[in-house]
Amino acid sequence: MREEYGYSLEPVPSEGRTYSFWHNFAIWFGSDAGVAVFWAGALLTPALSLPTATLLIIAGVTLGNVFMALIAAMGYRTGVPTMVLARGALGVRGSVLPSVLNYVQLIGWSAVMIVVGAKAADQVIVSLTGASTYYLWVVLIGVMLTLWTYLGPEKWKTLETISVAMLLVLTAWLTYITLTRFNISELLGRPGTGGISYWLGLDLVVAMPISWVPLVADYARFSKTLGGSFWGTYIGHFISCALFYFIGALTNVAVGAPDPIAIIASYGLGVPAMLIIIFSTLTTGFLDIYSAAITFKNIMPEASVKKQIVLVGAVSTIIAVFFPVEAYEWFLLLLVSAFVPLAVIMVMDYYARRYDPKELLRTDGRYWYRGGVNVSTMTVWAAAVVFCLLLNIATVLGVDIPVITAIASGYGSSLPTLVLTAALYLPIALLRRKG
Repeated sequence: MREEYGYSLEPVPSEGRTYSFWHNFAIWFGSDAGVAVFWAGALLTPALSLPTATLLIIAGVTLGNVFMALIAAMGYRTGVPTMVLARGALGVRGSVLPSVLNYVQLIGWSAVMIVVGAKAADQVIVSLTGASTYYLWVVLIGVMLTLWTYLGPEKWKTLETISVAMLLVLTAWLTYITLTRFNISELLGRPGTGGISYWLGLDLVVAMPISWVPLVADYARFSKTLGGSFWGTYIGHFISCALFYFIGALTNVAVGAPDPIAIIASYGLGVPAMLIIIFSTLTTGFLDIYSAAITFKNIMPEASVKKQIVLVGAVSTIIAVFFPVEAYEWFLLLLVSAFVPLAVIMVMDYYARRYDPKELLRTDGRYWYRGGVNVSTMTVWAAAVVFCLLLNIATVLGVDIPVITAIASGYGSSLPTLVLTAALYLPIALLRRKG
């Protein structure tokens, strides 16, 4: 693969497409094989029983992965990154707004991943030696993430293959330890304590794959086959996301603690816990850094992706060192409000009328619309974003908003937004299909 393919918005030609099913599998298995998903799974229990949480995990990942896989197929067919695909629905200039939001959120999530990885690694080191090396881990993980990302799409094939092979072994070990340390029959029989509805639990799971939608085509564009892009993305993410959600839910039911890594370390298995932390942080974090860099190029086409990788890596590490990132996670969750409806709009719009990838890159062509902005689509997106934002404000910040609070407490934010966006956009998609 010539270097420029991974650092350009241009469609990746056939000779630059070297990703097989396994490479797509490896990328998306690594995306959610980590501590952050453990903690997300722990949010489901003990409010819900373990059998109920397990069924919701399977259902939620199954549904959310549909959007990821469909965007992956779009990336394969066009060969362009996700935010360039957004030009088809929103317009060339219209795609700049979600690109800015995506750039900001990816820097934020990259910093969060560094902090999460550093804290977990430090916890293991403290359990083994009694000494804290937290800030050393922040810098070390930040540097490793930046270097990993800088190597580019060609080198990722080898790195991801090795890392995910190790993660699969370590995950199998972790799963075995977890299942054999607890009385599974007894845990399955425990009733939920209540506090969240089934629909809200499902929403908590669906939100994870939906949050990856703005990144998927950035990697699927290098796929050699349609099936490899679609099923590699779907199956790879399904296995890691569902499994790590389950282990988080299981562990919280068993001991009332949302951090299985610390529990594994307490059994004297600090080395495998440490390896899981390091590899899962690298396989997740590089996605944020690279996609932030390629997203910035959609905002400023003349920008250097390589320079952006270094900049994003450095800024994320600095934020992780000097700022309490956890205090701003609510802000990052609110930013997700923009991408739930965007996922629906992009999928509906593309499959209503397939895009010519070369047209997506023209500033005077089919997708220029009126001044580069598709007003009708932007209006639907804005309405759905406001709706999702209000739901998240009610859920995340606990603000009481009439009607909105009732919807949020019963159904969460992602599912109601998906339904509303689809209903609003269906007439537009049908008209475009006829046109």
